[in-house]
Amino acid sequence: MKKITLGFAAAAALGLASFSVPAMAFPAAPGVAIHTSSDITTVQFHRHHKVCSVRTVVSRGHHGRRVVKKVRVCR
Repeated sequence: MKKITLGFAAAAALGLASFSVPAMAFPAAPGVAIHTSSDITTVQFHRHHKVCSVRTVVSRGHHGRRVVKKVRVCR
């Protein structure tokens, strides 16, 4: 019960502290700016790295014996 009460008190303190801090927003634009499109475009290429893991696959062999394999799975 004591931990729950302390948890609610901490949450209330953090809530009050967040309301007292001013919001950090982008500065207002001085006027409405009209941007014209150009032929130059910026393209960013992101390389996707393979994520591989080793899984243990258990199956039954020819005579019903247990066969354990380690299989590498990449995505």
